[in-house]
Amino acid sequence: MKRIASILFFAFAMLVSITSCRKYEEGPNISFRTKKARVTNNWKYESAQVNGVEVSLDPYYAKQKHYFYRDGKYIQTIIDPVTLEARNLQGNWVLYDKDRKIAITVKIPPANLDSTTNYSILKLFEKQMWLRTTDNSCEYHFAPFE
Repeated sequence: MKRIASILFFAFAMLVSITSCRKYEEGPNISFRTKKARVTNNWKYESAQVNGVEVSLDPYYAKQKHYFYRDGKYIQTIIDPVTLEARNLQGNWVLYDKDRKIAITVKIPPANLDSTTNYSILKLFEKQMWLRTTDNSCEYHFAPFE
């Protein structure tokens, strides 16, 4: 009986310690995929808030695609809502701060200047990624697309 009680106590202690040590605000608690593998995907905006205002239905955001490649390459496809012309911003992404943050650097044409935006990762699942700019002005919820 004492053995069963000690096993149950140990299991409870492990459960409490696992759930209290979240890396991201919204989870997950445990994943068998690496953070890099979960970021690596083709993403679209599910929700986008800029300064607290929902903008995901704005044509500028609604048609954007974000490609995160395993080797750290990044491509953002933006479709001009007026001309319907697509343009790609190419760059890189990297996880840092114990994989709690992500920096995305893109080359801005025509001068090819680097522009880096830093995000806190709020949620990182295989099929969901939530990012918030480190200045808290924007929050993006991504979903994969095929």
